[in-house]
Amino acid sequence: MIAIFETVLVDDGRIRLRERHLARLARSGASPSQVAAVDACFEDALLLTDPPFILRVDVDDAGVHPATRPPRPATPVELLIDRSYDPALETRLHKSADRRWADAAEAAAGGEALLVSPAGLIGETTRASVLLHDADGGFSTPALQGILPGVTRAWAIEQLGATERAVLLEDLRNVRGAVLLTAGRGVVPIASVEGIALARSAELDALADAWRMLP
Repeated sequence: MIAIFETVLVDDGRIRLRERHLARLARSGASPSQVAAVDACFEDALLLTDPPFILRVDVDDAGVHPATRPPRPATPVELLIDRSYDPALETRLHKSADRRWADAAEAAAGGEALLVSPAGLIGETTRASVLLHDADGGFSTPALQGILPGVTRAWAIEQLGATERAVLLEDLRNVRGAVLLTAGRGVVPIASVEGIALARSAELDALADAWRMLP
């Protein structure tokens, strides 16, 4: 199997959307015994009394390999652009442990980067999914073409009734707000993208509050 991994925030005795992370592992090719081993890592992590931390568990033919690190802040982000997004790249549909593509994009952009195709189509960032509060009042997210089916993304779609569509970079100029969706930071406002300032959406702030309240 290809090496895959899951990343979760361990916070106040909680791992939000835990069962969804395990289900994604199974869909990505992890065996029932591997999924059970990852779940055991989750359970062990919940026994720790440290401040909130990120738990990453890699899964490959040799077993499961947990590691921890401090969480990134959930403060509004200013994104740069990396034009390496390829909607036809099916390998991105799994959370592969091979993250060289993300490292290269961040090195080129100088930080977390929004992946955009040469034609201006938005995918995801190097670390998160993207959700928009559209100009018409609805909510949308880039379609699952060459991007990861994020766990927090799926939850947010359900909460807001968001649609999946082709999103262009130019669309950002008219949105009511936009956020990143990640297991480690939750719902994070996007302050700007390559100099395009984005408004702050009260509805998306409420979504962030709902994520923080998840058990």
